[in-house]
Amino acid sequence: MAAPTIVLLGPPASGKGTQGRLLADTLKLPYFSTGRQLRRELKARSAIGREAEPYLEVGRYVPDELVLSLLMSWLEKHKGGWVLDGFPRTVPQSEDFDRFLGSRRQNLRAILLEAPADELERRVSDRRECTMCSWTGTRTQARRSGGRCPSCGGELGQRDDDELENFRQRRKEFEELTLPVASYYEQSDRLLRVCGTGRPEEVFSRLQSHLS
Repeated sequence: MAAPTIVLLGPPASGKGTQGRLLADTLKLPYFSTGRQLRRELKARSAIGREAEPYLEVGRYVPDELVLSLLMSWLEKHKGGWVLDGFPRTVPQSEDFDRFLGSRRQNLRAILLEAPADELERRVSDRRECTMCSWTGTRTQARRSGGRCPSCGGELGQRDDDELENFRQRRKEFEELTLPVASYYEQSDRLLRVCGTGRPEEVFSRLQSHLS
């Protein structure tokens, strides 16, 4: 049986990164985060990073062709199934990815993490991320560790796209561009809806029960 491909959908701060890494570890699949990779490209001042920068600065989605280039480069190095966080973000990306998968598209499952807007805003204001390794935690964890990453010792801070104005722009684009992706997968019976509220382990337990 071919390895599965898991696509994680959800508004910003819905927990895609946390759940994606848990899924990847459990299923022993490679994990790809569009947002994290774009931030790495930005920090490295690569050609892709420089092209994506004007969009990331204001919380806008990066153009499809740039995201597809980033993903395809990664897929070439990781064969088999995958856990994808933040891709696809638009219906054209979904259609392109289905063409890439061919007959393997039937092994794809899309998971939509759902959470209310006020909960998402609370999470995003509380989130802190390492500038070195992208470890993600909370304001309380950052304070307890003296502002240093417990994983690598790097500096912890708030991401630019977590500023409230940028966050609301990202959520608006999610509703306009990515919710139709959920409908796209639902039409082919490949979508699972999971409540994203509660502790990460509670959400992961729900997610696993939907996949089983």
